[in-house]
Amino acid sequence: MGLKTISSWLQEQHGQLHMARWMLEFDDDDAEHEFVVYDDVRGLNEGRFALGIGILFTIVYGVVDVLVLDGVVTEVALVRLAVVAMFAGALVVTGRAIWVARRLQLASALLLTATLLLLGTAMGRTADFPTEYLSTSCTVTLLGAVGLLRLRMHAAMAMTAVYAAICLTLPGALGGVDTLARHVAPTIGLASIAVLIAYSLEKLRRTDFLRQQEVEMEQARSDELLHNVLPVTIAQRLRTEPGAIADSAPEVSVLFSDIVGFTPVSESLTPEELVQLLDTMFREFDELCERRGIEKIKTVGDAYMAVAGLPLPDTDHAASLAELALDMQRTLTRLSPSWPSPIAMRIGIASGPVVAGVIGRRKFTYDLWGDTVNTASRMESHGRPHRIQVSASTHALLEARYAFSEPQTIDVKGKGPMTTYFLLGAS
Repeated sequence: MGLKTISSWLQEQHGQLHMARWMLEFDDDDAEHEFVVYDDVRGLNEGRFALGIGILFTIVYGVVDVLVLDGVVTEVALVRLAVVAMFAGALVVTGRAIWVARRLQLASALLLTATLLLLGTAMGRTADFPTEYLSTSCTVTLLGAVGLLRLRMHAAMAMTAVYAAICLTLPGALGGVDTLARHVAPTIGLASIAVLIAYSLEKLRRTDFLRQQEVEMEQARSDELLHNVLPVTIAQRLRTEPGAIADSAPEVSVLFSDIVGFTPVSESLTPEELVQLLDTMFREFDELCERRGIEKIKTVGDAYMAVAGLPLPDTDHAASLAELALDMQRTLTRLSPSWPSPIAMRIGIASGPVVAGVIGRRKFTYDLWGDTVNTASRMESHGRPHRIQVSASTHALLEARYAFSEPQTIDVKGKGPMTTYFLLGAS
């Protein structure tokens, strides 16, 4: 009953992780590829450390060889030197050879196979070493490689098979029934332990990879939501800069638009139809802003506000908004047949200095303040349907490239008489 419970639990855990039960590959091919790349990149970095440890252990074992053999044996010293040279060469190649980076598991397996052959088979034929001494050296090498080289299950299984074959063919390992029994059980046991270690470490790495991906996805989702509310540069500053975020810009252009007679139209629509129509229109306006590098500030009811020149400077901010306003008119003309009755839009533009910043703690808002903002709002509210009214400051920036109506003087509440123009199009 206990074994069945454990087996069921293992199946449930692997099902949740979406990976194979024994070899641990992810069910999704793209996820498996991403993990292999992720694991191999870290394997390259950790491989250098592992090779350094291998060189150190080889030198230490070389000193112990002298004690075991009661003197220096030239052939043994040459084998140790060959292992050190092989590790040193691998250190040089690691990170430089493209083949190694692309086939890290195969390269690690080949290196480990050569090392086990030198430390086991070659050492056993060059001097009269105790069998246990050589098998211990091979065991340390195998376990160190499993722990430090990030061997995945296929490579780990192959290496334990090589390890078992080398240990069981060492001189004196198969000398008789008693000797065989004394060597087979420890060899198979240690090989099984190596496989279990490789399995546990890889599963841990894969689980960590999945958790990291989940964190990155949540972070990306959070960033996307934040960027839908705030400009990208402001969102980045909000995460890194303590305190209030406020900027002054000496030269920007601000646009306001509003649908004429929207209230009667909205009364004839269901809530779903009303929201759908506004969403369709504002989505198109948002795409126009994004295409021209203009920052949408907000929508209030059927009103739309945007700024050019913030948060990123734009030396041609007035022309950017002029083109946006003309595109908005064309978009409204195209969408108008889908509305229950003909619609018109007023647009106002003003240019000059503003103050911009983020307000709020739970619900952030990026907004603008200043006389330029007020003037742009008045250009819209005192404008005419199907027309783009601009202030004198905006006209001065665009008069050489765009066609305008004759100047007119309007009485603006709170500001008095103002000279304004209607933008007609590119000249």
